[in-house]
Amino acid sequence: MKKIIRYATACAAVLSSALFVSCNSVNTPTTLAFAGDLQTLYGGDGGYPQAVLVAKNSILEEDEGAVGTLLSYFEGSKDYLDSADGAVVANLLQDKYPSGFKPSFNANNLTREVIRNCSVRFTKSADCKDTVNAFLAKLVSVDPEFTKIAEDSFYYTGTPAAADSSNSYTVYAPDGAPALSLANAIQNSTGNLFEYHIVAGTAIAAQVTGQNEESNADFCILPVNAAAKLLGNGQRYQMLGTVTNGNMYFLGAGEQASLTSENLASALKGKTVGVVQLANVPGLTFRCVLKEKNIPYEILGNGNKAEDPEKVYLKAIANPASEITPAGGCDYYLCAEPVASAKVSAFRNK
Repeated sequence: MKKIIRYATACAAVLSSALFVSCNSVNTPTTLAFAGDLQTLYGGDGGYPQAVLVAKNSILEEDEGAVGTLLSYFEGSKDYLDSADGAVVANLLQDKYPSGFKPSFNANNLTREVIRNCSVRFTKSADCKDTVNAFLAKLVSVDPEFTKIAEDSFYYTGTPAAADSSNSYTVYAPDGAPALSLANAIQNSTGNLFEYHIVAGTAIAAQVTGQNEESNADFCILPVNAAAKLLGNGQRYQMLGTVTNGNMYFLGAGEQASLTSENLASALKGKTVGVVQLANVPGLTFRCVLKEKNIPYEILGNGNKAEDPEKVYLKAIANPASEITPAGGCDYYLCAEPVASAKVSAFRNK
């Protein structure tokens, strides 16, 4: 009798263990998939003004030919990238980084789809001033610490023609999607008119805030919120135009619903979204969308938990490489290209 009881107990333990493993494998996501994009949620096909090109006032006043030449390169960026080979673009940018720097893009991850997802499209200040101002106003409404409304004097409205110049100017861009906008300029530049540099996103603001004019970039691509906050009075730099229009994509862990304007509230309430650059343009833009749709949200800190089924919970992602995983604790992740495509590919067959 005792042997029978022990046998039955052992069988129950094995069955219980098997059920636990089975349930755990069902409940723990193992894949990541594209589940929408922030650009469409914010502004449809137009996206949002993510990064802008600025120029020193002294150059705008003294060398309009050089300004016109650079503008012509940026205006041709979209057409060039629409048909460019990713490996060729990556190679064009490669030697513009500091020694030892690991670029976001390389010949392996810069596919045609990733290029398209980066939304590189130049729009002159005169044509996007209202759009930029409206966007900045929305960012201020969710968190005024990180930007401000730019003054009219910040927007350059000239129409210079391309012309030869005997000068040499520096052009800086942050790593990531804005750097792609340099590809057409690098390919078409002749002589020493422009020197192109790509630096880490965390270092780009330093290129326009040096102690003297000589230490500052002549032309610089900046996140729109930083440009408005640092340079928005137009006294030292003016904005020539927008260069990128959003490259942030939602990844769903497991079988999450794709996010649309129509289902956003029902799909996200009670869920946690891991956000790369929560305190910068991506996070601020997402918060703008939630605010406009009257969807309550809360930013998770170290101590609080996602407990209210009526709220969306936002979690800052500091290290996308290690934190964006199917089992990372978030239902969705919001991240930029090429991380988004790389993560989907890495977990597609697991």
